[in-house]
Amino acid sequence: MTLATDELLPWGLGYVVLDVEDLDQAARWWTVFAMLEENGRTDDTVYLRGGTAHHWIVLRKTTGKPGIGRMAFELKEPADLDRYRALLDAEGVPFTEHDGDFTGDAIRFSDPNGYEVELFAAMGDMGVAVTKPWIKPVTMLHAVVAVADLDKSYDFYHRMLGFRESDRVIDKTIFLRGSNDYHHSLVIGAGRGEPPLLDHIAFLYDNVDDLMRVRQNYLEEGQPIARDVLRHPTSGSMGFYGAAEPAPLMVEYCIDHAKITDPHYRPRQLPPGRWTSNVWRPPVGLNS
Repeated sequence: MTLATDELLPWGLGYVVLDVEDLDQAARWWTVFAMLEENGRTDDTVYLRGGTAHHWIVLRKTTGKPGIGRMAFELKEPADLDRYRALLDAEGVPFTEHDGDFTGDAIRFSDPNGYEVELFAAMGDMGVAVTKPWIKPVTMLHAVVAVADLDKSYDFYHRMLGFRESDRVIDKTIFLRGSNDYHHSLVIGAGRGEPPLLDHIAFLYDNVDDLMRVRQNYLEEGQPIARDVLRHPTSGSMGFYGAAEPAPLMVEYCIDHAKITDPHYRPRQLPPGRWTSNVWRPPVGLNS
C-alpha cells in the first residue's frame, strides 16, 4: 500500500474547468458577478483570471451536460510531478501526460467518482493583478464536490495524493487542505447529489467592505443569493453563496478563511447539526 508522505501534497486548488452551453453568456456571468477578468479565448474556450494567475476558471463549450469538466491542483514544486507519476503507477491508476495549459507540465487521471483531476507544475503568472473588475478577489480557495463513497474518496485524496484532513462532519463531509495551509482546498461530501456534481467554488476577499460590495452587486442586478451571510465553524470564514453558471453551481464569496499552521493540529469531528454550517443560527425554540 502506497502512502503519500508529508512532503508530497499539492499546494492548493489551481483552476476548475466548467462545461457550459452558452460560452458568451457564461463568460458575462463570471466577469459581472464573480468579478473575474477574461484572459483569452478560442472558439470553444474562455480563460478567466483573478489575482495574478493566468486563470482560475476555464469555460469550455459543450453540447453535452453542463457542469464540472476538471479540477486541477498546483504542486509545491515541479519535481513533485515525477513523484506523483511513480505513486500513481504503483497504485495502478492510469494517467495521461499533458504539456499544460499555461501551467507547465501536467498529468491527468480520474478519481473514484469519475472526476478528471489534474496535477500541474506551476500556474502561469501575469505579473500584475486583474485590472477590470470593480472588486478583486484575493485567491480561489476551494472546490466542493459530491462523492458516492466518502471513505473511498478520502482514501484517494488523503492516502494517495497527500491532502491533509482539517475537519469533518461525521459521515457527511471531509475538509482537505494542501500545503498552502488554507483550511481546505477540497471538500468531499456524501449525500450532496450524484457525482459528478460541483456544489460550489470559493473566492477569498480582502475585507468585509469588498465582500458586501459583491453581495450588493447581486442584489441590484436581481441575481439569486442561495445562502445569505453566515459564518462557518470549520474555517471561520464569513460570507455568502450566490447562484452561478452553469446551474446548480454556486460561488461562495468570503473573508476570514483560516490557515492551519500548527503541526500538532488535530482534525475535529463535528456531528451533523444546526450549527455545522452556520454558527449564527439561533437555538431551536429560542423564541417559543
